[in-house]
Amino acid sequence: MQENGNGTHALNRVTLATSDVGHVAAALPGSVGEFETEGRLQAIIAMLLAELGVDLTSQHFRETPRRVARFYREFTGGYRAKPLEILKTFRARSQELVVVSDIEFYSLCPHHLLIYGGKIHFGYIPDTHIVGVSKIPRLVQALAARPVVQEELVADIAEAFMAAVKPRGCAVKAIGKHDCVAARGVRCPEATMTTIALRGVFAEDSRAAEEFYRSVHEGSSCVR
Repeated sequence: MQENGNGTHALNRVTLATSDVGHVAAALPGSVGEFETEGRLQAIIAMLLAELGVDLTSQHFRETPRRVARFYREFTGGYRAKPLEILKTFRARSQELVVVSDIEFYSLCPHHLLIYGGKIHFGYIPDTHIVGVSKIPRLVQALAARPVVQEELVADIAEAFMAAVKPRGCAVKAIGKHDCVAARGVRCPEATMTTIALRGVFAEDSRAAEEFYRSVHEGSSCVR
């Protein structure tokens, strides 16, 4: 990287313009092949840091664009999720409530791109098919891996499950803590947010919903 007359690294005074992306990518560490797939994202992140006054030649920031690009790829993998491939089904006669409690999840707030996360509780009443128990956490984690508000996350999980498995109904309850509330703005780290999506029999019959909530409470106290 070249320095200007004031000793400031050129990369640190780059403005965020699309035409600059290729130039910044060429200045970052890494192979040509890597930049064919990730270089543009890394370059944009480098320009953002430079615009904020970060010295990208520092040992602490030299690899930051690569790390952050990997982070955002991981946390946007949900855009490529295919619920029909995740939810492998088996024919079954059971039509009794099934509940999977305390599924940990992390997602991105679309308003600030900060992490929020917590636990999701999921229940369904089969009709003609059940799913492998591990597929429910897989579905939750797949759909959480994208910028999405918590209100829509529970709805998306419920609707994907209903479409793929066609149960009599399903229920999704998420309890999350949001870094955008904890670390900025109101700065209230103890605040939690609860969102619920009820579909099918759970929306139509309050007794089914009550049984789901009771099972969630009992499942959370399980000790193994």
